Amino acid sequence: MSEKEGTGEACPKKIIGQVSPAITKNGESEMAKGNVWIVVASERIKGKSEGWHWDDFFIRRHEWSPAEFSWGGYDWIKSPLSLKCIREMKRGDIVVAYQAGEGILGLCALASDGYEEVPGSGDINTFDLAYEPTLRLDRPVPLSQLKDDLQTSPLFRQLQGSVFKATEFWEALKQHMTSVNPQLTNAIEEFERGSEKLRQSHGEEKDIWRKMAEERAPTYRWRGRTYKRKGEQSAWLRKLYDFRCQICGAQFPTLDGRMVIEVHYLRPLQIVGPNGDHPSNMLILCPNHHLQIELSEGVRVDWESKTIYFNGRRQKLRVHPVHAQIAKSTKIRSVKAFFLKESD
Repeated sequence: MSEKEGTGEACPKKIIGQVSPAITKNGESEMAKGNVWIVVASERIKGKSEGWHWDDFFIRRHEWSPAEFSWGGYDWIKSPLSLKCIREMKRGDIVVAYQAGEGILGLCALASDGYEEVPGSGDINTFDLAYEPTLRLDRPVPLSQLKDDLQTSPLFRQLQGSVFKATEFWEALKQHMTSVNPQLTNAIEEFERGSEKLRQSHGEEKDIWRKMAEERAPTYRWRGRTYKRKGEQSAWLRKLYDFRCQICGAQFPTLDGRMVIEVHYLRPLQIVGPNGDHPSNMLILCPNHHLQIELSEGVRVDWESKTIYFNGRRQKLRVHPVHAQIAKSTKIRSVKAFFLKESD
C-alpha cells in the first residue's frame, strides 16, 4: 500500500459480522496454522519509473520464469517493519494480495521462507510466491470497507511499507472477501487447504548458510524424528579423495595439520532421510565450490561422463572408480532413483 493511502486515522463505523475463530479440542484456532501476510503492490512508486500490479501474477504467472516468482529485494523493500515481517515468513504462509488504489484482489501462498537476496549479506528481504494455490477475487475488497470495520481498521489505519502481518485479522478478512464475493466461499476454504498442504511440504532451502550449517550438523530431522549422521561414511569418502575437492582438486591443509574439506549432499537428508546418508549421495568439495554448488539451481551429476552441471555450465568431476561404482550400482532404491533423475 502506498504511504499516502495507508496514513491517517480511520473512523470505524461498523462491524461486518462478529468473527470468532473456531476452537479445536487442543484450544487452538482452526485458522491457518501458518501466518497471514498482506503484501502491497502499487503501480505508482516514488522514485521508480514503473510499479507492479498483482494481476501480473494472477493472470500471467504461467508465462513467468522461476526467478520471477521471487518478490522483494533491495530495490523494493525499505521499511524496517516490512523487513521484520519477511524474516518471520515461512513456506505455506497465506499472502493477501493488496493493490494500492483498488483493495484486496486475491490470495496466494509463499513457496519459501524469507531469505537473503544476496547470500551472506545477512539481509533477509526476499521471498518466493507459489504458483499454486491462488485465488483471484471476482470483486476486490475496497480499502474504505476495511477501514470502516472495527475488526480490520487497526490493520489499515496507518500502513508504512509493503509487507504487514495480518494473522490475527484473517477471519475478519475472510468475512470481508466473502461478503463481497459470496460465490467464492468454498473456493476460499479450498485455498486454505491448499496453503496448509504447501506448508507441510518440503521446499528448496533458500538460506544458503543455514543449509550448509545443517550439512555439518551431527544430527538431522526427517519425518518428525532425529537421526545421527553416519560420520564414518563421509570420513571414508574424504580419505578416498585424499581430502581434495572433486571439482578443482585443491587441498587445503591447516597449520595444525587438519584438512579443510566439506561434504555436499546432492539430496538433503532432511528430505530423503537415512537412505541418503550414503557415499552415492555425497560429493567432496572445497569451501569455494561447495558454496557455488549451493547457490546454483539445477545441479546435475553424470556419473558415466564424470561431469557436473552447475552455474549454467558443465565441468569435469574427479570421480574415483570406487565412488562411481557405488553411485551407479547402489541397491538403495530411493537413492538410486535420485541419481537416475540427476543424470537425466
